[in-house]
Amino acid sequence: MVATVLWEALFCKGWAQPPNCITKNLPEVTKSANSFQQSNVIVIGKVPDRPYVVVVPEKSDKVLNLVRSYIADAFLAQHRLGGYVYAGGFSQRESAECLSNLLRSHGLDARVVYFH
Repeated sequence: MVATVLWEALFCKGWAQPPNCITKNLPEVTKSANSFQQSNVIVIGKVPDRPYVVVVPEKSDKVLNLVRSYIADAFLAQHRLGGYVYAGGFSQRESAECLSNLLRSHGLDARVVYFH
């Protein structure tokens, strides 16, 4: 029974489509998830007020380039538990889950973690 449900879920048309919270226009998504302008300074990287982070737990150029095909400013990062691709930081968990679901819909092992 479980195998049948899983099989159907894997091959359903909705499985490979971007989540509803992402616009169909991917260039809007790829503009920037990791940089913003503050006064006349552009801030790049991890931002303290964006603790919900979408990560892909693998540190390779191949995975980084694949993530960058959706999120242009993704970057490699290191944690004491290992390396990962930092796809984006958000102040709201819902936004992070949305990006995670988008990346998962394209076969990436994206996860939301909370860095405080």
